Amino acid sequence: MRCGTRTWGWKHIKRRHGWNSTMDRKISAAIWSGKPNGRGGYSTYTNTCPNYEKFRTIIGTPAGVNDLLTAYKVNTRAAARC
Repeated sequence: MRCGTRTWGWKHIKRRHGWNSTMDRKISAAIWSGKPNGRGGYSTYTNTCPNYEKFRTIIGTPAGVNDLLTAYKVNTRAAARC
């Protein structure tokens, strides 16, 4: 991940969404074992029926297509199909 600016990357995530070891683990889990979210990134979902998106990453920054733009907890409850 690039350092970024206040609108993308690590600086953005730290400022807007908070950064700690838990956030780091959630980002890793979403990118490595999450599902594509249709927004250019990966998300993790609840293990329920219906399942709900819990955490979202968005990939692609002004500096590089594979860089982390942002990552955050999803607060809305849009259910996916079982």
